[in-house]
Amino acid sequence: MKLYWSPNSPYARKVVVVTKELRIDDRVKLIETSAMPTKENPELSALNPVTRIPTLQLNTGKVLFDSSLICEYLDEFSDGGLLPMLGPARRQVLKLELFGLDIMDRAVVCRQEILRPESYRWSGWVDAQFDRIGKILDVLDANAPALDPDLGSITVGCALEYLDFRFGDRPWRSQRARLTAWQEQFALWPSMTSTKHPH
Repeated sequence: MKLYWSPNSPYARKVVVVTKELRIDDRVKLIETSAMPTKENPELSALNPVTRIPTLQLNTGKVLFDSSLICEYLDEFSDGGLLPMLGPARRQVLKLELFGLDIMDRAVVCRQEILRPESYRWSGWVDAQFDRIGKILDVLDANAPALDPDLGSITVGCALEYLDFRFGDRPWRSQRARLTAWQEQFALWPSMTSTKHPH
C-alpha cells in the first residue's frame, strides 16, 4: 500500500500513528507530498479528485481518502481493534474521534487564514474558531480519554499536538490540568514520539 502524506498534516499523522499501532507500518510505503489549496498537484489529483492528504492507494490499485475512512479500512485489514464493533464502545470512540477532527478542521483553516496576505485576513473569524476549539477542550478536560490508543484517543492526541505545532502563541493547557496530564502521557507512546511534526 502507498500512503500519500505530509509530516505537517494532523490527518496524515493520525493515519501513520494508526499503522504503527496496528503494526502494519512495514506494509505501507509513505510518499511525502503536498496538498496546498493554491497549488495544483497532478499526481495526487489523478488519484484523488478531492486532492487532499492522506490518500491511500491499495495494492489492488483502488484508492481511499479521508483519514477516518482510511483508518477504518486499516483497522479492518489488520483485525487491529482500534475501532470497536457496533455498540456503545464504538460510539464513544467515534465521538472522541469527532472531537479531535473538529479541532483539526478548525485549526487547519485558521492556519490557512493566517497565511493569507495580511490585508485579507479576518482575525475575528480566527478568534471565533479558537473559542469553539476551547469549548471542545473543556469537555475533554472534564472527560479525559483513556490512555490506551484507539481511533478516538489517537485523533485527539494528534489534534492537541497540532495546536502546539502551529499555534504555540495560543496555549491551550491553562486551566486544563487533566487534559494536559493526559496529553503528556499519551505523547510518550512510541507511535506518537516517532511521528512528531517537524520543528
